[in-house]
Amino acid sequence: MLGGENIMNKLQICELCIKAYQPEETTGIRVLKEFKGYTVDLRLKQFRKANFGEELEFIEFDSDEGQELLRQMHLSLAN
Repeated sequence: MLGGENIMNKLQICELCIKAYQPEETTGIRVLKEFKGYTVDLRLKQFRKANFGEELEFIEFDSDEGQELLRQMHLSLAN
């Protein structure tokens, strides 16, 4: 649950966020959802961004930047 902390003091993704950002399946193809321009991959626990001509960006949920994005994602749903 978001707001709860595990042993390493990292936020965990809550059920509300899981439900809102779980992939949608369309004709057998799983489509990942986006938040603030990042693709949200709940299975790999990453935010990813791909812009043409730029390097791919991967942000792990456990990183400081990932933790901040998780907080913002949760707050956007909780309001």
